[in-house]
Amino acid sequence: MDMPDEACEQEAPHLREIVLFLSVHLDRAPGVLWPEYDNPAFGDPDDADEADGADGAFGVEGAGAGPAGGGVRPAQVDRFTAELASLTGLSVRLDRVETAGSGPGVGVDAVWTGQAGDREHLLIHQIAGAVTWQLTGTGESGRPESFQCRLLPGEVLYVPARWSRRCVGAPQARYAVISLCGAGG
Repeated sequence: MDMPDEACEQEAPHLREIVLFLSVHLDRAPGVLWPEYDNPAFGDPDDADEADGADGAFGVEGAGAGPAGGGVRPAQVDRFTAELASLTGLSVRLDRVETAGSGPGVGVDAVWTGQAGDREHLLIHQIAGAVTWQLTGTGESGRPESFQCRLLPGEVLYVPARWSRRCVGAPQARYAVISLCGAGG
């Protein structure tokens, strides 16, 4: 992923932070970004009332997503994924918005899951609450490695392709999962 410095300097600060973060971690190791700048696509659910109709919060139906949408704003998500794809050369899409601890089997040990086809990298953007993420995979050395962190609102976790993950979250903790895939994936 080669991005010219001039292109990076022209982008919004939140986007610049993520691109620089990915330039360090992509295809290498998991990592957590504690951004200085808020990403307008994933805001505080309480701020949704202030957004206008097109950019207001919405609900993503599906795995654990409730009607409030957790502060995800469709117009900004579309803009964010298009800009990130343009700058990185990766295919970028919002995969889903989930509420930790709301699915079947709540209160049972969390399940390990891997990426579809093991080719996609993930960015997990914590929207509300806190979730503990546990990751396992093969490190750059070729040996098995593990990584654990507690993600707070506004923070971003990078999960490399081929790494398995599980989350142990508080009920009502919400996060967005963004898939990143190379041109061949």
